Amino acid sequence: MGVFIVIAVGAGILFAVVYGSKSSNKKKVWLKENIPDHLGLLQDVPAQELLNKLEASLSYEYINQVKIRFLSDHPEISEDEFEWRLFELKRYFLLNSIMHHTPMFSNKVDEIWHEMLMFTKQYETFSVKYLGKMLHHTPNLEPEPAPQERAFFDWVFSQLFEITEYSWQAWGDFFHYPINRNVLKDVETLDDEQLKQKYFKVTEENEELIDYLVSQLRTHLNSTQQIYNIDKKGKFERPARYGDLSGLSAMMVFYSYFYFDDYWVYAKEYAYAGNVQGTSGCSAVFCGSGGVKDSNHADAGHTCSGSCSSSSCSSCGGGCSS
Repeated sequence: MGVFIVIAVGAGILFAVVYGSKSSNKKKVWLKENIPDHLGLLQDVPAQELLNKLEASLSYEYINQVKIRFLSDHPEISEDEFEWRLFELKRYFLLNSIMHHTPMFSNKVDEIWHEMLMFTKQYETFSVKYLGKMLHHTPNLEPEPAPQERAFFDWVFSQLFEITEYSWQAWGDFFHYPINRNVLKDVETLDDEQLKQKYFKVTEENEELIDYLVSQLRTHLNSTQQIYNIDKKGKFERPARYGDLSGLSAMMVFYSYFYFDDYWVYAKEYAYAGNVQGTSGCSAVFCGSGGVKDSNHADAGHTCSGSCSSSSCSSCGGGCSS
């Protein structure tokens, strides 16, 4: 009888180990119907005309050719995930049209861009229709991201777009690096026109959006002193879910300005926020192990393994299910 119990217990443990291993290795399924409308633009962001122009510049025939070729070359990638990658690439194209420096920080997104470049004539037509000139490919070739360029990228990204779980998967960690002190000094000392010309590609079509971003920069910087006067270590609300995380960009400015060298010591308390109510352990900002990784690494991005169950991933991410 005792031997039977030992065997039964051993079999149960073996089953749990094997089942747990299979569950942890289960690939996430990204559903294209969960992709936000209008590129996930946040409310009151004056970018709808730019978005309309971008969409009109990408013909269905061109994108369909890109999709067919990409999926043929990458049979392990689903059509739905292709649509998620394309969604993030369109966001990148919008950022590229307004910022002077926009390195490509995502291998996943860059693969779609590479595929678009294979159709030379169609890509040139898209570029000229969208920007009036060739949109040159600008990958990030460094093994680690350029920290201050990545920080400004994150700040602008979070001002314009909601951040989905796939955004974390594609781009890696947001809000991990402090904003360059020289940028914040410029916000203090330069007038609006000087700021716009130094950091953005100003055109008649995008000037309203750039005015909005400059105003947001000034608002965040002005609020830092008020916050510091109340609490020198700063105190911010933690985001309760994916989506509008623009509040974290104000946190970025505060700790970049007052605690640049120790930025991550303070910022990680907010960038890795507490659990979302009802999501069985999913972090409010990401689902994953918490290691800082750049999306240009093979194991980059955050997954739902380890910190939340399959049922909770879809509720905290809004863009995936298992």
